[in-house]
Amino acid sequence: MTLFKKTPIHTTAFFLFLFLISNNIYSQGQKLDSIFYKKQYIDKIFYQTQDSESIVYTDTVILRSPFIPIIFDVNKLILDKRLTPECPLLKPEIPSLVISKHKLFADVYNKNAIDLYVYNYLIMNNFEQIKYTTADFSGKAESIEAIKSNIFQTLFKVDPDLDKDKVGKPGRFYPKRRYWIYNGNHKIQLSQNYISENWYKGGAENLNLLNRHDLSFNYKKDKFQANNLVEWRLNLYTNPNDTLRLYRIGEDLVRTYSNFGVQAINNWYYSSFIEMKTQLFKNFKENSEQMLSSIFSPLYINIGLLGIRYQIDKSFPKVKGKKINFNSEISPLSIEYVTVLNKDIDPKRFGIKEGNWHLTNIGSTINAKLIYNFNKNVNYTSRLYYFTNYEKVTAEWENTLNLPINRYFSTILYLFFRYDDNPTLTKDKILGYFQLTELLSFGFNYSW
Repeated sequence: MTLFKKTPIHTTAFFLFLFLISNNIYSQGQKLDSIFYKKQYIDKIFYQTQDSESIVYTDTVILRSPFIPIIFDVNKLILDKRLTPECPLLKPEIPSLVISKHKLFADVYNKNAIDLYVYNYLIMNNFEQIKYTTADFSGKAESIEAIKSNIFQTLFKVDPDLDKDKVGKPGRFYPKRRYWIYNGNHKIQLSQNYISENWYKGGAENLNLLNRHDLSFNYKKDKFQANNLVEWRLNLYTNPNDTLRLYRIGEDLVRTYSNFGVQAINNWYYSSFIEMKTQLFKNFKENSEQMLSSIFSPLYINIGLLGIRYQIDKSFPKVKGKKINFNSEISPLSIEYVTVLNKDIDPKRFGIKEGNWHLTNIGSTINAKLIYNFNKNVNYTSRLYYFTNYEKVTAEWENTLNLPINRYFSTILYLFFRYDDNPTLTKDKILGYFQLTELLSFGFNYSW
């Protein structure tokens, strides 16, 4: 018996349901070959009702099986036709397995008895419901392939004639080496402070947004190494004291840094680097239309030649995720170029003499970076930049402590110290030539 598309609803629903849940009617090596199943029967059941088109249903055999037509093998059907209706319980000429009625085999005996009774009932009382035979589906219906009784006989078969010298060794797998390594870090941090107008100490509410994205593309092959970094930072905050704008820009930086090195010995490399820094948006003085900076105003380009770099990368197996990455680069000969392309900006703010829009300095540069992972979650990053032309000094020291809550959210403490003794700048009464910015924020953090 099998299942096909055309589906007249007949009166033997209940008995056919019992018949379909049975797996075996006759045994002794001969399954009832009058039962046929279309290929992929388990995956898709096709049936058609009187009120609908042909529909494909899955996993509905139990609910819909009474409405599926019966299909018999034509030869077996002829054999069953010879049975006499006078017999109270038909006994087909097909041999059946004799099962003991002992209570130990009660379940199997009852199952076989029900299977046989349902089969005989359909033949005797609902023979007209059998509308199809396998001849109507010539070449389309296939029986289920029989499973061998003991697959272990083949699975563990020993071949005494096997010549082991003719069996080749498996080829060795050589994984493809990766020379480029990509990774990135993305942060969107938010801090907010609200103060009511009648607060006894006064003050003003503010909202602070930090947006930072770091992308690195590193290449290493044999003794040659190239490291590339693209960084963008944008810090916006509301300032009630500024009556002209809803927000101000605390930091706007676009920075690219690339170094190239050839290994000299152990952790030492001969190296050169190039660094470029600028910003994207315009920044104005508070309560004024005076522009302080804009894109390519200023633009810093620093090129280091004939330098040397030291780097280490160490892991600590006793603490999961703990590791340290440090590199320091010294360029005794470097060139710093500064330019202001926007003519509405005062170039003296960036050390350029009045009347000029460009400045070139020759001096020495030190770059250093430390990444310290306390464990697989908490990490500290520090960057140091120092340049001098032996008349003035520009130095930057960044510190970032990342305290993740989970993979996507974290709290960040950010400190940025800067020193610039440019004679064109006004010396602060308290900090002197030092400059400082600090931020404590919470928000989205994702690394890959």
